[in-house]
Amino acid sequence: MPFIHSVRVAEPGTHNEHIEAVAVSDLTTGPLRVSSREAVHTDIVRGTRYRALHPVTHVQTDVVARVSSRGTRYIATVANGTETDNLLRLPRF
Repeated sequence: MPFIHSVRVAEPGTHNEHIEAVAVSDLTTGPLRVSSREAVHTDIVRGTRYRALHPVTHVQTDVVARVSSRGTRYIATVANGTETDNLLRLPRF
């Protein structure tokens, strides 16, 4: 299962729709590769399970594919009432 470790966002970077790419590894540790938001969205729709991994707390959260009201395909963590495990709380690259 792929783990998202960090994100690249377009300015202002305040919404999940601003995520352009993510740094992903196949294990909780290991080499990172960069994947576009679109590629991850497509993978999730096709059935690949992704998890966000916070580098300090090591909390893992499921990532889901969403579509905005404007039709923008984006990714987000599953709503669980905990903002600290949100994709936008991950380090930037």
